[in-house]
Amino acid sequence: MSMPSFPKNGADMTREEALTMIIACIAMEELALSHILNAGGEHLQFILGTLPGVSSKDVLAAHKSITALIEAVTHNQMLLKNKLDHVLEFVPRPPEPSQPAFPVQPPSPSQPTPPTPPAPPPPYVPVCPMPSPPQYAVPWSPVRPAPYRVLPCAKSALQLVGQRERMLWEPDSRLFWRQRSRSGQNICWDGCAPGQIHLNPGKSYVVQYTLNVCAISPAEGTGSIFLRQSPCGAFADTPPLCLTLGRLAHGPQTLHHVSVLHPRTNSGVDLSLVLNAKTPLCVERAEMDIVEL
Repeated sequence: MSMPSFPKNGADMTREEALTMIIACIAMEELALSHILNAGGEHLQFILGTLPGVSSKDVLAAHKSITALIEAVTHNQMLLKNKLDHVLEFVPRPPEPSQPAFPVQPPSPSQPTPPTPPAPPPPYVPVCPMPSPPQYAVPWSPVRPAPYRVLPCAKSALQLVGQRERMLWEPDSRLFWRQRSRSGQNICWDGCAPGQIHLNPGKSYVVQYTLNVCAISPAEGTGSIFLRQSPCGAFADTPPLCLTLGRLAHGPQTLHHVSVLHPRTNSGVDLSLVLNAKTPLCVERAEMDIVEL
């Protein structure tokens, strides 16, 4: 992951450019923390679902490692929030439209229109320099400025649910969906092809799904659920969700998986959720969220 680079003439940056660069650094640190948490979750899923002969001692050791990771990320998150709060104090607020306190009556036709008086000059506002650590309060102003509101950027998102409850999911076949909500134009779903989601090229996406499934008895061995790309190679390969069919035969189980798709080519791709197992599964409920980064 690349971090923001400062321009060569960094000493000649304006105050607004410096604030923008600091906010960009904070955003990249937030993105790095999300990748760290995702890697920890996939590591724990790999230990619980694929490694044979895992003892309770190994599971507890993995749980302790993930707990320490979450605590470290939480502490870093608090520091980033504190840093962002102080930076936003110096970001200029957007101008607010001025409205007259009372309606202005138009002049009478018989009287000449008086000339419009010149607008008074804006009040002088001294520029406060960036305080040096650990000084956080503005020395010349007793009133703390109002926080700056950051407008959210519109991103493409798609939310799908299972086409119906208690579907029979055959091996090596796509899972069928119906659309619940959608925003943006980079993620498309068509009811004529309910098992495929079209993604526009050159974007990164987060795909997460939750399945409530059970296996058709008798079931034994292992299987996997993976994201199939058509054509292949448009995005970086993501690890599948591995499962034990014998455990699913005892009753419904809830499966949850999160993957991040990074583009490799500039061509669109159709994405499908496919079952790789010897026996079919009964899908009682299914949900999938796809969000553009």
